Amino acid sequence: MMAIALVVSAVPIAQAAGVDDNAGRALFVSKGCFECHGYVAQGSLMTGPSLAPNTPSLDAMRAYVRAPKRLMPPYSEKILSDDDLSRIHAYLISLPEPRSPAGIALLAADAGGLKATEGTTIAEAARSAIPSAAELTHGQAVFAAHCAACHGAEGSGGVGPSLRGIGVRMGIAAIEAQVRSPSGAMPALFPTVISATDVRDASRYVATLK
Repeated sequence: MMAIALVVSAVPIAQAAGVDDNAGRALFVSKGCFECHGYVAQGSLMTGPSLAPNTPSLDAMRAYVRAPKRLMPPYSEKILSDDDLSRIHAYLISLPEPRSPAGIALLAADAGGLKATEGTTIAEAARSAIPSAAELTHGQAVFAAHCAACHGAEGSGGVGPSLRGIGVRMGIAAIEAQVRSPSGAMPALFPTVISATDVRDASRYVATLK
């Protein structure tokens, strides 16, 4: 009897309540959530925040969905019932933590956008790639000319999202990738408006915003 109790207690709350995270995934797609938050709720700089793995509580999520801020449309109970919202929440909390780049062979050799050459360790490459004051000054100038109109003069947000702390959340390589191939409403500036050097220095500058 004790063994049975232990097994039951190990079942996730969502499953114990009969909430199907597969149904939640289908609803996440059919209700259009993926269009802004991505198929696996990874989010986007321009269209919507990440919803996993740090998923808000069901109560907090319900309150926001019913009366959202900024550009998200409201979802009334007629559009999205509480039961369906619970299924979507169950799907979100079922998503696993993303793998660390260090655990992926292809990315481990390019950690943080730093590629080690033959005879050079990643740590040595990192030290040699620390941006100089001149590079950061140039990056700040590129940001002021092409990015501040949407993200704010100090990266605190405006039409576009805040970029404060993005260096910790994404890393320089991901920031550069977003600038080179933007998603959502972010305009494509590379390579017609800004150069590869502009992208590199602006990304390094953005990564310093706290």
